[in-house]
Amino acid sequence: MRNKLINGSILSILILLLYATDVPAAQRLVSFMSPPAGGGAYIFVAGTITVSNKYMSGDVKFVHEASTGTMEMVRRLMAAHSQKREAFADFGTPDAWNAYKGEAEYKGKPFTDLRAIVFNQLTDLCLVVPANSPIKSYGDVKGKRIGMGGAGSSPANFGHTLLDYYGVPKKDFKPYYYVYKESIEGIGDGSLDGAFFAGGYPMASVLELSTTKNIRIVPVDESIAKKIIADHPGHYQTVVKAKSYRGVDQDTLIMGWTGALWTHSLTNADLVYNFLKNLFEHKEEYFQTHRETRVLSLENATKGIFVPFHPGAEKYLREVGAIK
Repeated sequence: MRNKLINGSILSILILLLYATDVPAAQRLVSFMSPPAGGGAYIFVAGTITVSNKYMSGDVKFVHEASTGTMEMVRRLMAAHSQKREAFADFGTPDAWNAYKGEAEYKGKPFTDLRAIVFNQLTDLCLVVPANSPIKSYGDVKGKRIGMGGAGSSPANFGHTLLDYYGVPKKDFKPYYYVYKESIEGIGDGSLDGAFFAGGYPMASVLELSTTKNIRIVPVDESIAKKIIADHPGHYQTVVKAKSYRGVDQDTLIMGWTGALWTHSLTNADLVYNFLKNLFEHKEEYFQTHRETRVLSLENATKGIFVPFHPGAEKYLREVGAIK
């Protein structure tokens, strides 16, 4: 009887070991943060995650986490760093520089462990108003109710910068830190006089708004654009072509900023290296996400980035000649 029990126990252990070999290893869930839905960066992150989770080998799975904007993403990256937890994010290079140096809205709280991965987008900023609005220039925003995007977001931060150059500080108008959906509703029901929207062309939020409301995009004066670019590297000027959106009847000068993917210094170097290698090896599939994703290239890999690169990213970019 004793021998039978021993033999039975051994058999049970062997069966458990056999089945254990078929159980997949626990996945490493890695947060990949984006701005809220409605902008280009949200779509770009969704596409990046799809390609990464589909083709990257190993136990990593990226999880999309939408945020209210850049400041929240920086705070989450700081928390991930303190917890030694891997995390990625997508936001503008000017905001990244401010966060790294502890300037502007990050004054006194520098995040010196912020690290760059790769340039991945050009983000246009549009101040959209109803077609019959008295707001013809940024200077006309005084006293008006304007949707800014999420508090601490790149659209809100740069929107305030633009308005400051026109002599319209925060105290001279009524900013509402709404996500795009709320801004669309606000312009639609008249509770907002205008709102900032950001992303690559075409912007889903502006397309949605223009289907229900006759709109205009407020132009930026070229002289103002040149001053901002000189004072704030990482910004650019561009033109929204006539007929790009319903109600936009003439070419309109606007501004924008370069964007990139980010992490922190304690994120595993092999993870960053493999992520970037995989993204470039499957970039044609990634390009199906949005027409503006095609700005991702080895030639542009360091565009507008003033923060140190993560060692894993630097290793890959040196191998392919993007960093000399």
